[in-house]
Amino acid sequence: MEVVTLTQQGSEARLHFARTDKSVNVLDELCISQLETHLDRLEKSPPKTLVLESGISGCFIAGADLEIIAAVTDQKEATRLAERGQSLCRRIEVLPCVSIALVHGACMGGGLEVALACDYIVAVEGKKTQLALPEIKIGIHPGFGGCIRLPKRIGWMKAVEMILSGSAVDAGRAKRIGLAALVAQPELQGKAIAYLAEKGKVKARKFAPWWLRLWPAKALFFQQVEKRTYARLQHIEVATAYPAIPAVITLLKEIVGIPDGLALAREAESLGKLAVTPTCKNLIRVFHLGDSLKKQPAAARGREAVAGFKKTAVYGAGVMGGGIAWVAAKTMAVDLHEVAAEPLARGMQGIGRLATRRGRTDHARLSRIRPVLDSSGLADADVVIEAVVEDIKVKRNLWLEVGKHVSKQALLLSNTSSLAVSDMQKRRANAGRIAGLHFFNPAPKMPLVEVIAGEKTTTETIDTTCALAASWGKYPIIVADRPGFLVNRCLMPFMVAALKLIETGQKPEHVDGALKNFGMPMGAIELADRVGLDICFHVGAHLGETLGAEQPERFAMPQWFGSMVSDGLLGEKSGKGFFSYEKGKQGALNAELGNYLPGFRFREHESDADISVESSTLSNRSVVDACLIPMLIEALACLHEKVVDDPVHLDAAFIYGIGFPPFRGGLLRYFSGFERSDLKAKIEKAGYDLPVNLEVLDGFIG
Repeated sequence: MEVVTLTQQGSEARLHFARTDKSVNVLDELCISQLETHLDRLEKSPPKTLVLESGISGCFIAGADLEIIAAVTDQKEATRLAERGQSLCRRIEVLPCVSIALVHGACMGGGLEVALACDYIVAVEGKKTQLALPEIKIGIHPGFGGCIRLPKRIGWMKAVEMILSGSAVDAGRAKRIGLAALVAQPELQGKAIAYLAEKGKVKARKFAPWWLRLWPAKALFFQQVEKRTYARLQHIEVATAYPAIPAVITLLKEIVGIPDGLALAREAESLGKLAVTPTCKNLIRVFHLGDSLKKQPAAARGREAVAGFKKTAVYGAGVMGGGIAWVAAKTMAVDLHEVAAEPLARGMQGIGRLATRRGRTDHARLSRIRPVLDSSGLADADVVIEAVVEDIKVKRNLWLEVGKHVSKQALLLSNTSSLAVSDMQKRRANAGRIAGLHFFNPAPKMPLVEVIAGEKTTTETIDTTCALAASWGKYPIIVADRPGFLVNRCLMPFMVAALKLIETGQKPEHVDGALKNFGMPMGAIELADRVGLDICFHVGAHLGETLGAEQPERFAMPQWFGSMVSDGLLGEKSGKGFFSYEKGKQGALNAELGNYLPGFRFREHESDADISVESSTLSNRSVVDACLIPMLIEALACLHEKVVDDPVHLDAAFIYGIGFPPFRGGLLRYFSGFERSDLKAKIEKAGYDLPVNLEVLDGFIG
């Protein structure tokens, strides 16, 4: 099978990348070996101009084959793989002909490194044209010469930012920063190639900025790079959790100003070390988890129906409703409905803030959202999503009213986080088209959505809902219509366990610090504050009534926690909970906690509030075990009850729904590394009498 073809017409040759066995072009063994063969021929008989192009719509080259990286276990073998890629790019670079990469679509990782080996890059205008070196996101760094060639192309300051963030640039930005020589409309590709061919081969690129060659300036620059990078990861041990970050900073610092040959050798050696780390393997696995949710059979079956969708109506202009409207506006026109002008205006203001990023406003997307105070526009809505108050009567009345105006084909989706979808369907003629679509807060950022089928929801509705979520860039997971669904149900025992720790004398800062050091995006105590203590209390009570009849302690909040709620200490939204808050920023520990936690005494340390009790401080590992074991037990119970069918999807839900540390691979993956006898002892100590099948973990080893 040919995946790379070489054609020549006159003085111009073209390397054409086109897979028939995959949806994207990747640099795997087949592609690389064929490319090497074609380079043999080009070196013997070079044309005047060489163009690298793709025959796959929306993709130039998506990068190296992740399966190869995931499979390699020997450091020397990983280094050799990098050296082979470097050699390939070097052979393109030194060809005597003018080489041009015609980038139309995704140009990622190794694909961009191949393009960088060319004299010029032409970025073809289009939404799918994105250029990036995202290797840092899978626990490695560029290894085909990208760390050497990108700084030459766009300067060291922008190159370091691109490599460390892994972020993509579109065609316009690629031209502005010097990555692309030209931006061309699709119909003008030929003229762009002819223009660059006339310019001739690039001999040398200017080193920028010049002052980076000075030792003091270089030291200060990389000191600031480390400071900015580590500021986002201040609670974890970066060298252990994300070794690629210090490794790539060290590499970039070392290769400034040294000969290319030596720099390439160091790049390959560094990549070889990183490719065999547990972090790399886990992050590749996490990438595949998200991909598997987007491409699951249900989403594939519903794709055709969603392709014809043009309009969404969103009810509720609060933080969640506004966020959902912004998400939907990615692909569709959106009507944002409210019952009064004031909350609608606040909602639109919030959307306006979402539309502005880095000082630039996305006016096109913003213009697709229309504020509405009546039922106008419902007749042509393909989707209706409600994000109103969590009250079953309110939601059922809404579906009754909406049903009078929408078409018989419209999807009716509820953003409920706890209410039964089946209850919303009672006595509804359109019950089969009602499903749950639970977003996580903040909706524009959190990738996971739970798709919930009520008793009467049709399979077609679920398929279409999954495809719709995937079209918005979300990861849909199908869960049963059970109290708390999946993520919130497993999150409550996690929070309860943290509350028990501080009840027995552990400091809230220590509990949260241990969890953040483990890699959680925030601690359980701060999470309760951010969600709202009143919401946590009511969700806990609801789950306790419906699921915890025999063991209500799984979900029940302590009595003193209820007293805090009664007294108006609700967390961030009231300005005080376990911590104080001002304009969304967490402050010091709330001095009033001593009124609720028996045995604690309050003391002042140079104006910093603290709470102390005669209790030994638990190790970080003990705190993490105490909080995560109840979550694991509940997760295994959810698998037993078929709340979710696939254990792999469960791991994806925890990573993309609550931010379980990706470098650990997922909840089940993490616990699969425990000795079974030790894990059983920890589970027995937790005292929950729930179905626990540890054999499930065997599938996550390795």
